[in-house]
Amino acid sequence: MLAPARYLDRIECYQSVLPSFCSEMGYVFDTVVPWYVRLVGYQAGMIYLPLNPPIAAWVPGGTLVDTIRHEFAHSWAWLDPRHVDGPWFRKAFGARYGDTWDPDREPEEFDADEYVSSYAMTAPCEDFAETFMTWLRCRNSLDRFRNRPGVARKLRAVGAAVKVAAQRVHRIRGPIA
Repeated sequence: MLAPARYLDRIECYQSVLPSFCSEMGYVFDTVVPWYVRLVGYQAGMIYLPLNPPIAAWVPGGTLVDTIRHEFAHSWAWLDPRHVDGPWFRKAFGARYGDTWDPDREPEEFDADEYVSSYAMTAPCEDFAETFMTWLRCRNSLDRFRNRPGVARKLRAVGAAVKVAAQRVHRIRGPIA
């Protein structure tokens, strides 16, 4: 997926001109870029890290590397939405990438058997991004999740989706300006 000049290698990572306002460690505009951030050069699909990311290196998922891994998932969804939001996604995550959880849903306590992090519970796209980040970090030791059935199932689904994406020729968005 990271072959030179193809697919995810086309995604750039920039330090933002803006600080973190809401404790975000990074972000990607995976749909529409609001006009006011386009004015300062922001583009869809690119990874932006705020001037002051609240990095917590001692927390899994809190490192700069994990942040970039997480944001790559959103960039992947922007770059190849037909693949990322395909039937495999709905089967693994129980919704479409851009869906929101039912607003009437009761707040749940974090269920470590079903989600890799509490942030993964906020939306299907975040569940995917957190799972993708975990898959990248732990892909050589996924057996450690065998006692967490929902997480293990999602990790296998992400791994299979990565394999499909890496093995086939993709019709992806045109050149990034």
